[in-house]
Amino acid sequence: MTSTPSLDSKLLSQDFGACDREPIHIPGSIQPHGLLLAVDPVADLIVQAAGNAGALLARGDLASGESLLGLTMEKVLGRSLSGLMRGTAATLLRDPIYLGTVGPFGDGGTLAVIAHQTLGVAIVEAQPGLPAASAVSTATTLANIRSITERVGRAHDLLEACALAAGEIHRITGYDRIMIYQFLPDGSGSVIAERRDDNLRPYLNHRFPAADIPQQARELYRRSTIRIIPDVGYVPAPLAPAVSAATLQPLDMTHCILRSVSPVHVRYLKNMGVGASMSVSLLLRDKLWGLIACHNPTPRIVPYEAQEACRHVGQILSQKIAAHDEAENHRVEHDLDVVQHDLLGQLARSADPGSAILTMLPTIQSMARSDGAAIVWKDAVTTAGRGPTETEIRKLAAWLADRKSGADYFATDRLSQEYPEAHAFAAEASGLLSIILPGDDPPVLMWFRSEAVEEIKWAGNPYERLEQDPDLGLLNPRKSFDLWRETVRERSRPWNPVEIESVRGFVPQAAFILQQNRVRELNRVLAEANEKLAALASTDGLTGIANRRAFNDRLLAEWARAGRSRKSLSLVILDLDFFKQYNDHYGHVMGDECLKQVARVLQDRGRSTDLVARIGGEEFSLLLADADIEGAMLVAETARSRIEGLRLEHAESPVGVVTASFGVATATDVTTETARDLMQAADKALYEAKASGRNRVVRV
Repeated sequence: MTSTPSLDSKLLSQDFGACDREPIHIPGSIQPHGLLLAVDPVADLIVQAAGNAGALLARGDLASGESLLGLTMEKVLGRSLSGLMRGTAATLLRDPIYLGTVGPFGDGGTLAVIAHQTLGVAIVEAQPGLPAASAVSTATTLANIRSITERVGRAHDLLEACALAAGEIHRITGYDRIMIYQFLPDGSGSVIAERRDDNLRPYLNHRFPAADIPQQARELYRRSTIRIIPDVGYVPAPLAPAVSAATLQPLDMTHCILRSVSPVHVRYLKNMGVGASMSVSLLLRDKLWGLIACHNPTPRIVPYEAQEACRHVGQILSQKIAAHDEAENHRVEHDLDVVQHDLLGQLARSADPGSAILTMLPTIQSMARSDGAAIVWKDAVTTAGRGPTETEIRKLAAWLADRKSGADYFATDRLSQEYPEAHAFAAEASGLLSIILPGDDPPVLMWFRSEAVEEIKWAGNPYERLEQDPDLGLLNPRKSFDLWRETVRERSRPWNPVEIESVRGFVPQAAFILQQNRVRELNRVLAEANEKLAALASTDGLTGIANRRAFNDRLLAEWARAGRSRKSLSLVILDLDFFKQYNDHYGHVMGDECLKQVARVLQDRGRSTDLVARIGGEEFSLLLADADIEGAMLVAETARSRIEGLRLEHAESPVGVVTASFGVATATDVTTETARDLMQAADKALYEAKASGRNRVVRV
């Protein structure tokens, strides 16, 4: 089967918005395998409750939530809230914490107790734990977690790590199907790893539509990283009373693991033949990257201790995902930086940059890893590689110029959806990345990506018309999960954010070079303005130190001088550790202040002959003339210590403060023949410092 470019456009007529608006965080009931108590933390009195305490505690007098109201926690669980809290050093906050185990009750079963706080009320949840006779020691648990961490960490690639994690979850839970589910840019999910029993049909490499997991459910997955439904056919246990007497509002169960499930999701699981389900969230930079989805055909309780083990597996895999993403981005960024560095160097040295930028278009094309490129400038079209015809490019440039998006670039992997005339050249250019340079008669730069025809294996027909459920007032979830193949056309490989940033970083520097050349052509009246522009172009606007362009120029100059005088030249490159997380946690204002303080530390230690520069977002360099490797290592270690000594708080750093990793290289006849070699050597050392634990200095 073949589709037009977008699944989403096929589904616009269906009211998935109703599912997105369902208030699943306030269901007013819980799953009956556990007990939920809303407790006044001062009086230890239960003010709201849900669950069959009689069955869980082997007490016939506590058969419903109403029977628990006004009792103390100690009366119900045998331990007061304050008594349980004394066993942990934690404080009740928004996220649930483990308070311990109570019991045994009846046939020897125990209950694991977790709690969190919301609106001044302690939400206490008790759910089945391991039987007292089969409890696993802490040492054994830690040893298992360490073993899992080591094996996932040693995985050669992300898919191997996902397969290992799926196997571990299968071993811990006994569920018969474990899927690692990655969310794609269009919101759909792809099963990239699977561990299943042999009698089950495979879902590996199958795609699930975005509508299967509504937006508000994804937000709950992000905020609460584990979700379990031991019995899909359960009868909800209502919360009593339904509305809090203190707040006059329904109880917010966002962080409750016993929270009752949306009826739509229950029906979805039943349609899929699932009797029990568990999901563990996979996060990347605090965003939902994917899920570990666990299914069993029959009801199955997963003891709380096993849930915690699964949560740890999810955290371990999330760390692997983050490391893989960071390494891949660093590799792409490094490769593109090398191209950009050479390109800007050639452009800056050219006597006629305007003509040079046209002749260098094949190199500009590679800067975004595209299949073709074009520049529309001064009523001329210059092309390289594969792309539309000249007439089509002119019309496309006019359309881009007329767009009023407010962004400084345009990027899409499905151009024909926004620009219908692109249907005619979709084979050559389904993807487009474009930037219009500033100034009069501005050049329009375009990078093209060819159509990448893809065959998608859907778990069920994603275009099947869904019916309205008169009881739920929502769309019925789909019933079929049989393989449904679709050939998707008029899409290209998506643009990597690093590629987009590479282009965005190149354009202002290239624009400056072109502008500088124009200024040189003006008369002497503009000479002073030309000097000011040059000064601005060589200074980092945030920190006041040299910028990447000034660094590039100085590096070439010092390299030439060192060659003539046969003296040493050393380069130190440093990168602030976990700076993206720092910005996310404290905000960009604090991030900018952090960069300023680091720049001051680096400037204060330098000789007048040294150059301190900011060469990237959180990346700095020290160019040390006449310094050998021992001297450069001493300078780098001193700088590392002083940055750590600033004691800038960093909640996302393992050491709690801002630190930096350093790479050091010295020009020698053996290892470096060009300035570019010196740069690559220092960058390689920096990468090794990052890979070996950060906050250290590594030399080549």
